[in-house]
Amino acid sequence: MPPRRRRLLWQLYLPFIVVVTAALIALSLVSSRSQRDVYLESRAEDLAATAELTRRLLEGRFRADASAEVDAVVDALGPQIDTRITVVLRDGQVIGDSDHDPATMDNHASRPEIEAALAGRVGTAVRYSDTQRRNLMYVAVPVGDAGEADAVVRTAVSLAAIDDALAAATARVTAGGIVIALLAAAGAWFVSRRVTRPLEELKRAAALYAAGELDVHLPASHTEEVARLADAMRGMAEELDRRIRALVEQRNEQQAVLSSMVEGVIAIDGDGRVIALNEAGGRLLQVAPAAALGQAVEEVARNPELQGLIADVAATDEPLERDIVLHALSARTLQAHAAPVRDGRGERIGGVVVLHDVSRVRRLETVRSDFVANVSHELRTPITSIKGFLETLADGAIDDPDNARRFVDIALRQADRLNAIIEDLLALSRLEQESGQRELPMEAESVRPVLDSAMQVCSSKAAAKSVVLKLDCSDDLTARMSPALVEQALVNLIDNAIKFSDAGDEVVVSATAAGESVVLGVRDHGSGIEPVHVPRLFERFYRVDKARSRELGGTGLGLAIVKHIASVHGGSVDVESEPGRGSTFRVTLCAGT
Repeated sequence: MPPRRRRLLWQLYLPFIVVVTAALIALSLVSSRSQRDVYLESRAEDLAATAELTRRLLEGRFRADASAEVDAVVDALGPQIDTRITVVLRDGQVIGDSDHDPATMDNHASRPEIEAALAGRVGTAVRYSDTQRRNLMYVAVPVGDAGEADAVVRTAVSLAAIDDALAAATARVTAGGIVIALLAAAGAWFVSRRVTRPLEELKRAAALYAAGELDVHLPASHTEEVARLADAMRGMAEELDRRIRALVEQRNEQQAVLSSMVEGVIAIDGDGRVIALNEAGGRLLQVAPAAALGQAVEEVARNPELQGLIADVAATDEPLERDIVLHALSARTLQAHAAPVRDGRGERIGGVVVLHDVSRVRRLETVRSDFVANVSHELRTPITSIKGFLETLADGAIDDPDNARRFVDIALRQADRLNAIIEDLLALSRLEQESGQRELPMEAESVRPVLDSAMQVCSSKAAAKSVVLKLDCSDDLTARMSPALVEQALVNLIDNAIKFSDAGDEVVVSATAAGESVVLGVRDHGSGIEPVHVPRLFERFYRVDKARSRELGGTGLGLAIVKHIASVHGGSVDVESEPGRGSTFRVTLCAGT
């Protein structure tokens, strides 16, 4: 997959904007952080000085029994300097607080700033105060010798003022950054457009060159590199114009000869490369004519027989003719005529092959041959039988009443079979003529009466064999059809089902709606059909069990007639069968509207 392409303008402009924006954001963050750190550091020093002053004021009173006196001093001092002051003994007991009653406050020994002060250091911490319900900065100083502090004086102040001041400063910095970013964006846009505009002009000119407009004027540029590119494009346009004129003349000459031909033509040079291939040849070889030009003939004609023909022409230097079978999506038979191509001096410079598709002709010849063979075989059997019995009668068997009667009955049955074959052949012929010459009139008809009529036709055969016929069809189901033809198809299917069913079996005739189609089905519980026979089941004269089929009176044309009737209706026929468990034949028609 080719990489995604972007315009040069955006490749220049967007990275510049990203860099400028990132720099401004980083500068704002560093500035805000620095201001906050400086302010907090300054505030911590003020709080430490206040705590030290308080410590001196309370000198000698850091005892539990002096809690009231200490609390009175800090209550008076704290509001004056807008600072919370807390006095904590070494054991964590609060004996004075400017904002709360010390008696209600919990032990403060675990506070980090208190622990640091009790260890002889100035403790500093910033955290949320549960009593004040806001963020505070705490600074605690020890009272007493280093490492042996008797008490701690802690001062605290709200950070709301710091946050407000920093927010104002951040807003000013952000506003300035936005203004700078906008100015930088405008400048970057101007510079980027100045660089890309000449290139876009050249791109438009190149597109016009590709479209065949080779006389387009290229704009002058003051940039050395762009000017050189424009000069190169002018030279390219002149060369293209010359070559295109030559190619057009050559193409017109070839098209005049090849375009009107229905045969495929492929011409090769002395090196075995394709120099010409018309559309008909491309269709036969399943290649694009334009893509085949210049390729080796083995890459275009991927057929050993055709390649061998071309090689033989090159070797013998004489015209040759052969039939070639192409095995692609479907087998095609081509009649190939190959001959050498010579120049004005009589020297061979290549070859030409003319391909004529004779697949339909060969297929019709094969079908005709198979049909004649099948018909001859099917007709020969009853005719031979009739002739043999008649000759037997003529040789004297007619004088034997019992044998004569039996021989005449056999001859009559064979005559009936011969008549059935002829009737089925005539039916197939009529169906093919009607479907090929005109469209049969079809209207939405009720399906159930057609199924009833077909079952009545076959009822006597079913009763004679003790086969039960059952119908499964709703009264309101309709389909577009010719009732007579559909009845004929169903009679053939039901008759086959009865023939291959045993006494007491059921044959179910059904019709169901399936979307915009109606499916007619005939299901039996007979011997079934092996899967190997299913693909050829609807061919003319094809029998699964030839001996049994003839014994039961089959002509081998019934299913072929069913297939043609379904085709006339624009439908289809299929079968599902399992050996030993019966078969289901289905005919699909269009539903009535």
